[in-house]
Amino acid sequence: MEVKMQEIIKLIVLHMQGDLSETQQKELDRWLNANPRNRDFFHQVTSREKAKEKFLIKEHINSEKAFRQFSSNIRPARIRYIRKISIYAAILILPVLLSIFILIRQHEGTSRSASTETPITPGKTKAILTLAQGETIELSADRSPASLPSGLHLKGQENELIYNPSDSPKQDIQYHELATPRGGEYKITLPDGTFVHLNAGTKLKFPTRFDTSKREIFLSGEAYFEVAKDNARPFYVITDIAKIKVHGTAFNVNTLLNHQTQTTLIQGSVGIFVQGDKQEHMLKPSQQAEIDNTTKTISIREVDASSYIAWKNGVFQFDDERLESIMDKLALWYDVNVFYQNDAAKDIRFTGYLKRYDDINIILNAIETTVSASFRIKEKTIIIN
Repeated sequence: MEVKMQEIIKLIVLHMQGDLSETQQKELDRWLNANPRNRDFFHQVTSREKAKEKFLIKEHINSEKAFRQFSSNIRPARIRYIRKISIYAAILILPVLLSIFILIRQHEGTSRSASTETPITPGKTKAILTLAQGETIELSADRSPASLPSGLHLKGQENELIYNPSDSPKQDIQYHELATPRGGEYKITLPDGTFVHLNAGTKLKFPTRFDTSKREIFLSGEAYFEVAKDNARPFYVITDIAKIKVHGTAFNVNTLLNHQTQTTLIQGSVGIFVQGDKQEHMLKPSQQAEIDNTTKTISIREVDASSYIAWKNGVFQFDDERLESIMDKLALWYDVNVFYQNDAAKDIRFTGYLKRYDDINIILNAIETTVSASFRIKEKTIIIN
């Protein structure tokens, strides 16, 4: 890294401390006026809010652990550079320094070959609604469907499907299915007022009118739920391996993991029934039930529940997570394939807080900067070495 860039970072840090001399201010101004990219870089570094949005500034992330991980994977020259900057940065917490370093890496640019014919873009609002008779309706924020069946309407910028309440016993119970593809997400409010946010690669099957004694829906994939309270009719989420009984609550269910089904409780309470077992396993807020799909065994543990629902808020939040798990999530959201040139890379761990709608190169640069792995893009495949 050029000595000049070290000097510029020193000036930026002194600017943030309010300790710039007149000569140093002129030197910083010359650099800012030399290139629009310099000004953009300056604003990203000095804006605490942007840093918080993009990188590691999150109170519940262990900064010291992140830096130890960073140090163990990064080249010594880069560590020495961070240490030099830190001499001038007594007011800045460690995650800010890491954020600045990542911004420097992006500012300097990272060459990554990619085909212009097949651009990699983040996921967006889109889904397919399949009606009881098999008719399909394409839903997206880009265009409105020609018509919707009676009792349905769209909300906002066509990013949420609303089912009007209907408890008429004269109305037949029909099932609809909402499916998000790879690179898609969608929101739906069910006839009872329950809100569901579907992640990419998810299918939700539900009735157009709930039964008078219970409410049952079927899920494959990942979804976040806010269930409408109804003491007379318990709410059930049924997956291939479990039945989740809901007692008016907010929670996340994920069946996309390798051989596992996870239920993470945010608030309220839920009971988990493993397929073939009548025992109900109760969860408390900030607990997670993990079922082994092969052995049908269940384990319950305390977790930071916010990290498991960060996706619905447009964020990737990773806390000492395996690279294989991270890349599975990126592949689903960006609709790409992943190829490992060395299987050992799958066990590399990364801690970070990144925006879900960012360009894929920003995400890969942030990971590449802090772990001993490199990424190359060929067509719609990310190759990891």
